[in-house]
Amino acid sequence: MKTTLSTAVAALALLVLAGCGGAADQADQAPASGTTQPASAAPSTEGSQPPQTGPAPTKPQVPQVTIAPDGKVAVPAGFKELPAKQVNAKALPADYKERRVWASEDGKSLQLVGMASDSCAGVDAQVLESTEAVVKVSLTPMTSPQGGTEGGKMCAMVLTPRPVEVPLDQPVGERTVEVVTGP
Repeated sequence: MKTTLSTAVAALALLVLAGCGGAADQADQAPASGTTQPASAAPSTEGSQPPQTGPAPTKPQVPQVTIAPDGKVAVPAGFKELPAKQVNAKALPADYKERRVWASEDGKSLQLVGMASDSCAGVDAQVLESTEAVVKVSLTPMTSPQGGTEGGKMCAMVLTPRPVEVPLDQPVGERTVEVVTGP
């Protein structure tokens, strides 16, 4: 009885595998003359790209300003610091030690450092105003869920510097960049 059951299971497994192989063989065969092949079974050509699945591709991430634990700032290639006379960061609280602003080569992107409310949170940055004379940027600390982020990570309740990037519609040029904090 035990041998008969084992033989039956093995035979069933072989049938299933044979059925799968047969379907794959049929998909690889050319259609008979006078018939059309469904689009889903169209033969692939060498070097063709597989169809895209998932979300649409996004613009590559630009390297950001980084801040070492000792407070030293590293600026990515392609960004230059704006002159101090072009940056007005007087409205920032005293906790903001880093008040410099960097612009991309084309002037259409700014990088600066905001302060997150804890070690897990980020900072939101957005352009509030853009005139011929001024670009006003708001830095708003984001919050983390109480008890940390998903996965049980603990978040130190300490202000944490976070680099942020702000895209501009027009190059910054000689305009003054005014940096303020949001709610």
